Amino acid sequence: MAMQDQAQIQLRSVLPSDAEALCAAINAVAAERWVLATVQFSLDEVRGFLGMSIEISMPHVLALDGEIVIGWCDIVPGKAANGFGHIGRLGMGVRREWRRRGIGRRLLEECLRQAAQAGLEKVELEVYTDNEPALLLYKEFGFAEEGLRRGARKLDGRYQDIELMALWLRNRLVPERGQGCTESTLIDRT
Repeated sequence: MAMQDQAQIQLRSVLPSDAEALCAAINAVAAERWVLATVQFSLDEVRGFLGMSIEISMPHVLALDGEIVIGWCDIVPGKAANGFGHIGRLGMGVRREWRRRGIGRRLLEECLRQAAQAGLEKVELEVYTDNEPALLLYKEFGFAEEGLRRGARKLDGRYQDIELMALWLRNRLVPERGQGCTESTLIDRT
C-alpha cells in the first residue's frame, strides 16, 4: 500500500457506509493487543456503533487514505438523564504504519473541536501507561491525570496499568478547525 503525504489525508465525519473500512482499521489496531481494550470487533458491532454515533450526532472523525480508514477518534457523550450528559468518553486509534505522522493529533484536534461545539464540558479517557506516545499526545492537549488503576489488565500473563485522564473543554482555549495550537489560532470558549 502506497502511503500518501499527511497533507493528502482526508479527515471527515463518519458515514454509514464506513462500517467495513472502520471495522478493518479497528481490528488492525486491536490485533496489536496492547493499545486497545479489546482484541476484536465484529462488523455488526461496528455498524451498531456507527448507527448510534450518527443518530446522536456525536463527535466521530475518520482519517482516510483514499477509501482506507487509517485512524479514528470518537467521543461518546454520557447520558444526561443520569447526570453525565456534560461528559464524553474518548476513543481513538491510528494504524501502526501511519503513526508518528501527526494523524492522531489532527484527529484529536478535530474531535475536541466538535465536542466543544456540541456543548460537552469534559472529555475523559483511559490509556495504558506503557502507551507513551498516546500519553504524551494527551498531555500536550491539556489532559490531566485523574487516577491510576494498577494492574487493571492482565493479558498473556502481562499486567498493564491504566491512567485515567480528563480535559475540561469549558474555560479552555481551543484551536480553530484545521489550525494548530498556536496563540494566534486559539478561540476563547469561556
